[in-house]
Amino acid sequence: MALRAGDHSQVAMNGLKEKVLTLDTMNPCVRKVEYAVRGPIVLRALELEQELRQGVKKPFTEVIRANIGDAQAMGQKPITFLRQVLALCVHPDLLNSPDFPEDAKRRAERILQACGGHSLGAYSISSGIQLIREDVARYIERRDGGIPADPNNIYLSTGASDAIVTVLKLLVAGEGRTRTGVLIPIPQYPLYSAALAELNAVQVDYYLDEERAWALDVAELRRALAQARDHCCPRALCVINPGNPTGQVQARECIEAVIRFAFEERLFLMADEVYQDNVYAEGSQFHSFKKVLTEMGPPYAAQQELASFHSVSKGYMGECGFRGGYVEVVNMDPAVQSQMQKLMSVRLCPPVPGQLLLDLVVSPPAPSEPSFAQFQAERQAVLAELAAKAKLTEQVFNEAPGIRCNPVQGAMYSFPRVQLPPRAVQRAQVRGLDRRGGAGRGEAGPPGEGGAWAPSSDRSSSPPDLRSWAWRPTCSSACAFWRRPASAWCPGVASGRRKAPTTSGEARPRAAPPRSPQHLCLPPSLFRMTILPPLEKLRPLLEKLSQFHAKFTREYS
Repeated sequence: MALRAGDHSQVAMNGLKEKVLTLDTMNPCVRKVEYAVRGPIVLRALELEQELRQGVKKPFTEVIRANIGDAQAMGQKPITFLRQVLALCVHPDLLNSPDFPEDAKRRAERILQACGGHSLGAYSISSGIQLIREDVARYIERRDGGIPADPNNIYLSTGASDAIVTVLKLLVAGEGRTRTGVLIPIPQYPLYSAALAELNAVQVDYYLDEERAWALDVAELRRALAQARDHCCPRALCVINPGNPTGQVQARECIEAVIRFAFEERLFLMADEVYQDNVYAEGSQFHSFKKVLTEMGPPYAAQQELASFHSVSKGYMGECGFRGGYVEVVNMDPAVQSQMQKLMSVRLCPPVPGQLLLDLVVSPPAPSEPSFAQFQAERQAVLAELAAKAKLTEQVFNEAPGIRCNPVQGAMYSFPRVQLPPRAVQRAQVRGLDRRGGAGRGEAGPPGEGGAWAPSSDRSSSPPDLRSWAWRPTCSSACAFWRRPASAWCPGVASGRRKAPTTSGEARPRAAPPRSPQHLCLPPSLFRMTILPPLEKLRPLLEKLSQFHAKFTREYS
C-alpha cells in the first residue's frame, strides 16, 4: 500500500524507503490482464506435481496437463527432419557426420549461409531472415493455388502471438468514445482479451453459435458492432480459424460473408490461422482469408486490409518452445507498414532457431529427397492420431449424462458443456464464488476443496452473465476434481461463451439474469480441454472426468 504524504517524514526517520513500484503505482492496465490458460488452476497443478515428487500420497500418480496446446509436453515426438536440420545449424561440425541425410545437410548449409556470420547465434534483420521470408511467400503461393505473395509483406515473429500484439498496437488509438474497439469471438483464446486489456483498448465480444457447432454469424457481428459504437470506435475484427477453443472450421461462404462485412464497416481484418494444418472432420476444409479475399476480386481484393498469422507451435510440428511464426499483411498503408517495421526493430529480431524451424515447415523435403518418405510418414501419423483423439473426445463426452460436446472439426481442443446441478451452484454462491473478489478472483478456495478458483473476466462490453457468475460453479467442480483423477483444464471463464438455452430450447436474451438462487441453476458451464494427451492417457482421462461429473451431479442433485 502506498504511504500517505504525511508519513514520509516518519519513514525517513526510521530509515525506511517507500518502494517506487507498488500495486498502487504500477501500470493499471497490467493489473487488468487475465490469462486463465496459465492461471490459478494451473498453479495448483504445479503444486500437485511438486507434492508428488516429494512423495506425498495422492489417489493419483501424475497430473495430466490438458489445459494448453503444448503438443510435445504431452509426449508428441518431434519431426525428425526438423530436428536434424536444427542440430546441424546449432553445431555445424555435424555437417561432416555420416549420421545425417544429405538433404538435411544441404538445407542446413543454405540457412547458415543466410545468417549473419553463418551462425544461428547472430541477430537477423528485424523482419526476419530474407531467405526465409521468400520461402514463406512461396509456401503461401502453393497453399493458395498460385496467388502471389510478396516477401516484403511478410514479417517473421516470435510465434504468432507476438505478431498479433504488434498489429493490435498499430490499431489502438483514441480516448473515451473514440478509443479503438476490437471485435473478438466468444469463446476466445485469451491472448486477445489479455492484449486488449494491456493496451487499454475496448474488447467487443461477438458470440459464436454453440447450437450450430460454434458457427460465426454475420448478424451477430452486426449486433456487436452496433452496440459497441455507442461507447468506442470499432476498428478491427479478429477471426480464429480453425477455432480456439471451439474447434470449428469456417466454410468458404462464411469467410466471404465476413470479408464483405469488414469491407462495408471499414474494419481491419485479423485472421488467426495457426491451426490451418489441424482439420479433421469429414467435409471440413481450411480456406485462408488471403485466398478467399483475392478470389473475391474488386473492390475487396484491392482494398480490404488483412493481417493473417501462422506459427510452428501447432499443426503437426508442435514446436512451441522455439517461438517461430509470421504475419502477412495485405493492403496495408505503406506508411503504416514502415511504422510496423520500426516497432519490430525495437524487439531486435525474432528467435533465429524459430525462424529456421518455420523455414523447414514452409519448405519441407521434396518427393525426390531422401528425407521425404520419413517426413511424410511422421506428419501423417501425428495428424491421424489427432483426428482419432478428436473423434474419441466427442464420443466419450456425448455418452456421458450432463455433458455435451460439439464435433472437434479442427485445432487441438474440445469445448464441452456441462450441466450443473442446482445444489452445486447454490453451494458455490454460499462460498462466494459468484461475487467479484474473494475466492472468485484467483485466491485460494475453501479448505478441503484441494484447488484454486479460476479468475473472472471483467469486461464491460459483454453481458455479466457470460463473464462472471455463470462460470463460478465450474471452478467448484474443477477444484473437487483434483481429489480424484488429476488433470489441468480451463474453465470456460477463460474464454467466455454464448447465451445459455432455456428449457424450451429457445435462446435466452443476452441481458444478465437476476442473481438470485432460483436462477443459478439455469446456465450450463463449459471448459476447454486439449486433445493432445496420448491415447493411452486421453481415454482414461475422459472416462474419469465423465464418471466424476456423474458422481458430482448425484451428490448435488
